[in-house]
Amino acid sequence: MWTNENLKTVVDALEEMIPLEGTVVNPVKNKKLDQLRKAFNVVHDIFNNGLMNKGKSLKCLGLKKWDLPLPSYSYGHYTDGNWDRIKEIVEPIMEKKILDAAVEQGIKMKLVPNTTTGKLELEVI
Repeated sequence: MWTNENLKTVVDALEEMIPLEGTVVNPVKNKKLDQLRKAFNVVHDIFNNGLMNKGKSLKCLGLKKWDLPLPSYSYGHYTDGNWDRIKEIVEPIMEKKILDAAVEQGIKMKLVPNTTTGKLELEVI
């Protein structure tokens, strides 16, 4: 998981409902879950491939390619990406998509403190 570590158990529950390929079962009824599936694919591509494969799909996050400080190579000059900033941009968008899909799917959650970090996390009941 590239973002939203505090929602790991929620994401795990949702990933069980998402097929490895293709749309979710009944994408009209499960609209938020299918939107999350598309967003997962784009976020994976951002952090794994620097958005080389799914640039046109970035619109599912409401972003444009230039919104993210991705690595670039132009005119013989390489610029590193700012991965911390990319995570800051993507994480709140993904959090909303994850929580919207969880509510749509009727997943019950509760806030619990992380024993290591002390931060609050959402956990599936």
